[in-house]
Amino acid sequence: MNTVKFFGLFLNLIVYIILILPILLIISNKKIYKNKTRFTFIISCITIIEIILSLLIHIFSKNIFSIFSKTPGIINYAVYASKIIFITSTLYAIKFLIPAFLYNYKKSILTHKKTTILFLSKIVVNLLFIILGFIVFSTKGALYAFPICDFIYYLIYIIIFIRT
Repeated sequence: MNTVKFFGLFLNLIVYIILILPILLIISNKKIYKNKTRFTFIISCITIIEIILSLLIHIFSKNIFSIFSKTPGIINYAVYASKIIFITSTLYAIKFLIPAFLYNYKKSILTHKKTTILFLSKIVVNLLFIILGFIVFSTKGALYAFPICDFIYYLIYIIIFIRT
């Protein structure tokens, strides 16, 4: 991987942190995990905020990446990679808040173990998708591994949340 692609992906990491900032502020509040109705309302509101932030980043991606780098190649690759990586960015609230809800909702050791295993399995599956995608399709395959893994785990998170 050359430096242009590396810095393009690094810029996407910065934008990723910007996108999850509202979620990180909400996740620390333990009161949202008291009941399912309140949590569902909060996750809906956060998802609307994420949709707005994602749209702003997609519309103004070239301007945003220009703040961090002046090299046209890096900016163009960062814009290209962001279009792929942030396909699922409007659902980041599900990605972070549902596992936090499952961890905090019922204070049993079994729930903590299941949530931890689920979270760690997502990391392993994502790494496998990245490696397989890179071997088969080069850099594009590695980029598409993120949204594919996210969609799979969104479905798993929603099913587990409904069953809780």
